[in-house]
Amino acid sequence: MDVKPDKKEKLGKYDSRGVQTLFRTLSRNHYNLLRMVDNKARIVLTVNSIITSLLIGIQILNVESVEVKENYGIRILIISGLLSMVMALLSMLPHRYLGKSFRESNYEGTLYAANFSKQSLQEFKKEFERIMVDGQTLYNEMINDLYFLGKIIAKKQTLLMFSVMIFLIGLTAAIIYFLFNEIT
Repeated sequence: MDVKPDKKEKLGKYDSRGVQTLFRTLSRNHYNLLRMVDNKARIVLTVNSIITSLLIGIQILNVESVEVKENYGIRILIISGLLSMVMALLSMLPHRYLGKSFRESNYEGTLYAANFSKQSLQEFKKEFERIMVDGQTLYNEMINDLYFLGKIIAKKQTLLMFSVMIFLIGLTAAIIYFLFNEIT
């Protein structure tokens, strides 16, 4: 398939609208990913808190029942639920608290809210004007911001995955324990 010379030349040129579309799309995707991680973490928290509350209630209400007190399956579910909730909460933390790689990067980007919120209005305007003078500087700032936001999203997704895996392992272990005790 041959591309016409006019079209080939057009494809090889810098397209500012294409770059703007790229940044807009990436920003929207990052925002959607952050929302998805937070929503999933909320779901994990809700499910685990309901299960844990019910199981702890069963343990407390049936104090006289030795069978319930010694049920290791319930204990496994409670412990895995609590650990899963801790990991889900960690995944919901604001990104400036999520590890030293972000803090050690010394990212001072003006577009990052935690950085510009420390500035006065005059400092912020001056820095923003510096960025807007040169198109490449503006794009570099946006690239840095997207890069570090992507790193944070990856960390949050990893923490959420650990949260779900802890719950899944605990649930599986409890089911195996219950089944094993029913057979024997």
